[in-house]
Amino acid sequence: SAANNYNGGCTGQREYKCCAARRDYGQNSWQASKTCDQYGCNRKKCYGYFDDDNYKRTYEKDDDDDGWSSPTNNKQTYQKDEDEDYEDYNGGSNYNKNSYNNKYQDNFVKDIVSKSSGGYRSSGINSDYEVYTKYGQRAGYNNDGWEGDGFWGPKLQQVREECAVMFHQDLLYLAKAIRLVFHDCMGNEDYGCDGCVDLTHPDNEGLDTIMHKLHNIVANNRKWFSRTDIWQICSLTALDISSSMYEQNAPHFKMTFIGRKDCPNADEIGDGGDKIDMYPKTINSQALVHHFYQYFGFDARCTTAVMGTHGMSMMHPWNSGQGDGPFPAKWSEGTSYILDNWYFKGFKKPWTYELRPNHEYPNIEPKKQWYWESGEEGFWNGDGFEQGKLIMLDSDMSLKYDFSDYQDQNGYIYCKASYEVYHHGPQPAQAVPMCPMAYDTYEIVEEYAYDNLKFLYDVEYCMLKMFNTGYRHGMDGNYKMYYGHGAYY
Repeated sequence: SAANNYNGGCTGQREYKCCAARRDYGQNSWQASKTCDQYGCNRKKCYGYFDDDNYKRTYEKDDDDDGWSSPTNNKQTYQKDEDEDYEDYNGGSNYNKNSYNNKYQDNFVKDIVSKSSGGYRSSGINSDYEVYTKYGQRAGYNNDGWEGDGFWGPKLQQVREECAVMFHQDLLYLAKAIRLVFHDCMGNEDYGCDGCVDLTHPDNEGLDTIMHKLHNIVANNRKWFSRTDIWQICSLTALDISSSMYEQNAPHFKMTFIGRKDCPNADEIGDGGDKIDMYPKTINSQALVHHFYQYFGFDARCTTAVMGTHGMSMMHPWNSGQGDGPFPAKWSEGTSYILDNWYFKGFKKPWTYELRPNHEYPNIEPKKQWYWESGEEGFWNGDGFEQGKLIMLDSDMSLKYDFSDYQDQNGYIYCKASYEVYHHGPQPAQAVPMCPMAYDTYEIVEEYAYDNLKFLYDVEYCMLKMFNTGYRHGMDGNYKMYYGHGAYY
């Protein structure tokens, strides 16, 4: 870009001329774009630059090679966070979050909406991120979240309130809303979150209920937000609720992008779009990390963190073909709708491998799964102890074990996860070797098992990265824009 031709970047007189052109010709006019590109300011948007006297710049002659000094009377500056890995987590202690141990609290909705719209840094635009427009209002990226914005804040609060009411009626919809957005944002290298899920794909079985639930919220707020933006807002609200039930210092899940566009080939609830497999047909540690990198730009840590959301979910055999006999099953101990680190604690259990025949559901092929059976002592379900099985999938177990060298062409695994098990599928366990550890992710599993707050902050970072799939122009160079250069309305 032209910005690389100037030492010092978009500052001083160059910044002034760019912003003057945007003021005179319009923010997104070709005249302004040409002028800004000429002066190395092709990504400068100039919002607020000429709003009042506090934003006026004064320039002094100096001896550097461009002849101008930096502004001497800036009211605000926005700096790029140079941390390449994770955001500063110190802000977590500032969130005054209530614990929702009693799901019938009278102030449930009020507290969620208040928590979801405040308690963090003041809103601001990071000039290193692309900013788009919608209805003449500033939109696109806001790295501090749009909840504090004077225009978008009240509208986001209204959607969050409607989502919270829906979740209060049935807390199991918390996990469903998060699962929906995960499936929505899965795409190919050119796009991601687009408000469309193909319900004819077997991986999307069961999503129709949450899509129908969200339809009324979408209809009520469609004037301001796309369907996929509303799905995102409800998912962020679900993450806020589910994470703060156990951990009062949990992070706040912010809406950092407004302006995603819906795909054109879906019905009113969002049924349509491309057929996308949620996981590769043969799954192991290396394939899982590569898969999440390919679709979301995740590293091993983000892959592990997002997989941890399985801990607040339940699997239903009539949808997925996996469960405890004909009954639904959980991945982990603890309460189904609470996001915490019980999922990672469960990897220490002796898991047994089996091929589930699915006789009860003849339309579903046999499925591979791992189980731990509680016995008479039962397992903790958040309210008491119950007997039955906990279930893990190959994708889950691959976070701890690398069975890539112990799989046949159909993905069947020929190594065990514990010396304590009696059989491995139809084989006696003594005849099966132990699986080696997954060196990319095993230590992260151990870390999260001992540190719930670290897990939650990593989920915040990684889920927001997932939610911006397809709209990362200005965030990294690996993703293209789905709808051209920006999400214009």
